[in-house]
Amino acid sequence: MNEDRWKTWETEMEVVLLSKAEEWQLLGYDQVTKEDVWQCFLSKLPRLDVPDPVRPHWLAAELFHMKANDYMNWLTLQAYKGPNWFEDDKAISFD
Repeated sequence: MNEDRWKTWETEMEVVLLSKAEEWQLLGYDQVTKEDVWQCFLSKLPRLDVPDPVRPHWLAAELFHMKANDYMNWLTLQAYKGPNWFEDDKAISFD
């Protein structure tokens, strides 16, 4: 499925994403946003059995099944990836 369609799904699932973000905020993850929930979901997508065509009820169910542990694992991986400080020849400044 193409990337444009996933962007459309993101806007269509905004209420679900907000709901999941609020749920995780109630569990103590105060910094989570709906964009974080969506990016976390997209990172899980290659491991899911995605139907063709994708239907709204499948997508909503997958989003609602995500756990706070999925979010923490995603955050940890993002922290490990971090920025690429060596992609250019500029000196690194920690000021």
